[in-house]
Amino acid sequence: MAGTNKEYTSNSTDNVSSTKGVRGGYIFVAPTGTALPTDYSTALPTAYKCLGFISEDGYVETVDSDSEDLVDMNGDLMDSPQTSRVESAQLTLAEIKAMTLKLMYGDENVTDKAGVITVKHNGNSNGTWVVVLDLLLKNNRKWRKVVPLFQCSELDDLTLAVGELAARALTAKYLTDESGNTCYDYIQSTETNAA
Repeated sequence: MAGTNKEYTSNSTDNVSSTKGVRGGYIFVAPTGTALPTDYSTALPTAYKCLGFISEDGYVETVDSDSEDLVDMNGDLMDSPQTSRVESAQLTLAEIKAMTLKLMYGDENVTDKAGVITVKHNGNSNGTWVVVLDLLLKNNRKWRKVVPLFQCSELDDLTLAVGELAARALTAKYLTDESGNTCYDYIQSTETNAA
């Protein structure tokens, strides 16, 4: 388990796991520019608001990249530099509340006043946010995923019917931050102790 200061020299089931969200709250959002966490355990500042449940489909992260093969006059491959890289996530936020709607439709397009949430549907919905996921691996091993520039880029169909979750699946792009990164993962080690 974590913190044992051992190096595995063969396969180990300690490092094989499924993933689940931390019970009570596992996806959080804050305005862009909010201080980012830099580990898996420090409590999030109050600027981070819980987005609530994610549907049973989970959080699906995708990396799409392209490369261009460079060949010499004999047709031999000399290099294959990456020409593009886009990281994104697909998820369905299950709770209908102002914060989840702001993420999908834009901060300026959603108000919650006097007991009424008002949502304006228009093309001004591409703001960026900081998103943090607090996850657990096997044996309560911690994993925190931090996306500094999370931008909703696509909303799926909304089906309103009994027996169906009243929610839209969304796709979000991870924009590149000032350090050239799109995401940070902080995972509790099984091989080294915490400092």
